[in-house]
Formats: sequence, C-alpha cells, structure tokens
Amino acid sequence: MSFDPVLRLTDVSRVHGDGPRAVRALHGVSLEVAAGELIAVMGPSGSGKSTLLNLAGGLDLPTSGTVTVEGVPLPTLTARDLAALRRRRVGYVFQDLNLIPSLTALENVTLPRELDGVAFGKARQEALEVLAEVGLGEVADRFPDDISGGQRQRVAIARALVGGRRLILADEPTGALDTPTGDEILQLLRTRCDAGAAVLLVTHEPRYAAWADRVVFLRDGEVADSTVPLESAR
Repeated sequence: MSFDPVLRLTDVSRVHGDGPRAVRALHGVSLEVAAGELIAVMGPSGSGKSTLLNLAGGLDLPTSGTVTVEGVPLPTLTARDLAALRRRRVGYVFQDLNLIPSLTALENVTLPRELDGVAFGKARQEALEVLAEVGLGEVADRFPDDISGGQRQRVAIARALVGGRRLILADEPTGALDTPTGDEILQLLRTRCDAGAAVLLVTHEPRYAAWADRVVFLRDGEVADSTVPLESAR
C-alpha cells in the first residue's frame, strides 16, 4: 500500500450560507485514503457524508481546510483544471447514477474519455474493456431504461472506473438493490481497490461496510469514530 495518500482532507470545514442562517455541514474533518485502501463512511442522515464526498471529488470546495488528490490541492485549481482532474483521476458513482438515458451503456461509459480529448476509437475500446470487467459486455448497446437496476448501477461504476482513475467515490452505490446484487457491486469496488485505486464509500449498511479496511463514522459534521471492521466480507 502506498505511503502517500491518494486523498487527503486536512481540518476541512464546509459552511453553507452566512450569519444566523449559516449551516455547518462539516467541521474540522481530517481523513486520508491510500492507494489500495477502501474506506467506508457511515452516519445518520444529515451527518455530512455526501458533503464529504463532494469535497473529496472537487464538486464543492471547503470553507476552510485543504483537500488534495494525489498531492494536488483542489482549492487552488481553476474551474477548468478542476474539471480535468475529475475526468482523469476521480471516478464518482452518484446515488441517483446520473446516467444519460438517450445514450447506450457503452456511450455513457465512453463519454468522459471523449470529453477529455481521447480519440473515439481508443475511448470506445477502453469503455468496452471496463464494461466487460463489470460483466456487462452483452448490454453495451442497450439504453439505461432497457436494463435492470443492478446493471444500471454497474454501468455507473464502469463510467467511474474508465481511464484508470485512482480515486473512486461511491455514494450509496447499493441503494435499492437486493443483497446478492449489492454484494456484486461491493466486489467490483473491492477488486479495483485491491488493484491500486483508493475508494471512499458512503453506506448505511453494516454488511457493506464490512468490505472496508476502515470505517469512519460521522455525526453532526464531525468524525465521531474510526474503526476496523470486526468481520471482513472479503
């Protein structure tokens, strides 16, 4: 495992609004995720889990503190450079998936590589390879509405993995899935993590947190505890 963290948050706070209407989403959070490490984040609704992922992926910026991805401090980047970093280094599995319904599974996975200027043929080949990795080669030409919920979830994961991204952020990726399909999703994330990626997973299910190397508990925007699962699902 690398000694240099892929993701580092140092004394990070995020406050929305000003004055008496200000809402503190995170306060003084420090966290590191190394290559090959899967960290699960748990906590009640409103504890700051999704805010933490948004800051880790550069979708939002901290009010104070520092967020770095592979040594690059995100708050110092221009909007253009931040978007480029997300396309090349950070894969995000959104809770609502955010697949484009008018694009096939293959086109959804190819899109971020094309947006990054990768030639169409190379981008398509990379997308086909990662779709095969997640077991979806046979539905590459089908649209999201024509495949199952579990398959859509795997398309979203394939889109996050394409291009060899080093940091994978997953917000409740097993939501609304049955247990066997949820286990398949966690196995995919675990496999990529074991191959050298850093994975930060938000989940409310202890059975899925058991796949992690470490579990971080948030409460009221602060780290309340951090522990190693007593039982591993691996």
